[in-house]
Amino acid sequence: MKKLNLVLITLLTMAFAMACSEDESSQNGEDEPVGKSVNVETTVLEPSEFRSQLRIVGNVETKNDIMISAEVGGRVLSHHISEGDEVQKGELIMSLDTAKLQQEKARLEAATSQARENYERLRTIYEEDSIGSEIDFLNAKFNYQQSEAALASINVDIDNARITAPFTGIVENYLVEKGEIASPGVPVVRLIGSDTFIISAGVPARYADVVNSGDEVEVWFDSQMADTLQGPITYVGKSIDPQSRTFRVEVLLPTDKQSYKVDMIANLRLNTLYEDNVIIVSEEFIYKEDDEFVTFVKAVDEEGNPIAERRVVELGPSFKSDVIIRDGLEFGDELVTIGSAFLNEGARLNIIESEGGNLASQ
Repeated sequence: MKKLNLVLITLLTMAFAMACSEDESSQNGEDEPVGKSVNVETTVLEPSEFRSQLRIVGNVETKNDIMISAEVGGRVLSHHISEGDEVQKGELIMSLDTAKLQQEKARLEAATSQARENYERLRTIYEEDSIGSEIDFLNAKFNYQQSEAALASINVDIDNARITAPFTGIVENYLVEKGEIASPGVPVVRLIGSDTFIISAGVPARYADVVNSGDEVEVWFDSQMADTLQGPITYVGKSIDPQSRTFRVEVLLPTDKQSYKVDMIANLRLNTLYEDNVIIVSEEFIYKEDDEFVTFVKAVDEEGNPIAERRVVELGPSFKSDVIIRDGLEFGDELVTIGSAFLNEGARLNIIESEGGNLASQ
């Protein structure tokens, strides 16, 4: 009997303790779940400008950069302009030895004089005295004309032994030294024009329908970081290089600059797409779910509390991290940015100001 009473007392004590614990928990609110919210930042979507750009590398060139070749053979007598110096159009650059040409000229002068006298004699007796045959007269005439033509040709060769500048430029370097023999058709000096410099670059073929003559280009040089220029494309090629699959574009450099050098490396930034009055969202706030792209905007529940609303969006062109939204968002929507990775449809929002802290679900 005593044993049974002891058991009953123990059970009553445990029941009383449990009741007190439940009452205390109820008073502390531990039986009521607390609703979770996510700290987020938002931004109102407004009309924006979208620009996509392409960076390419080109070379500085000049419209006048040529190798002048000798038109006659001969030993180089003199370089009249030092390498690196400017030469004016028509000014003498190099002279070749004309000793052999002068000897040939003297021979042809004598032959021409003899042919002229013979022709004039036969013409007189044939036309005035009707003596001699017509064929002898014609042969003398043609021989005289051939001698005159040969003499004129040797005079041209003597003139060509004086190599002059076809345009004003810089004598970059001589390819044949004094005393060496210059051969016809072989380059002897490089001449670079000093007035017009361009940048030539290759643009990938896939941009053929968006790059046009007159488009503005940003240009800068690795060797001249402070020298950033803006200018139009002055030439767009009409063919695609089969090896590089690029087409040629040219940009004219300012004529008041003297620091440009042929074959300098230039950086170019071209605009490949421009759209105005569009919605732009950073790709970090766009999420892929199955076959859809979604974002989150701020909405309110029935009690007026801010909640997350899931929006399926249609993406347009992108550049770097910016993406055009074609459909799914509207101007004035309050896009959830920082903290959107923690959201689901209907999640409660706690909108805060950016403090650079670590945002997490609470």
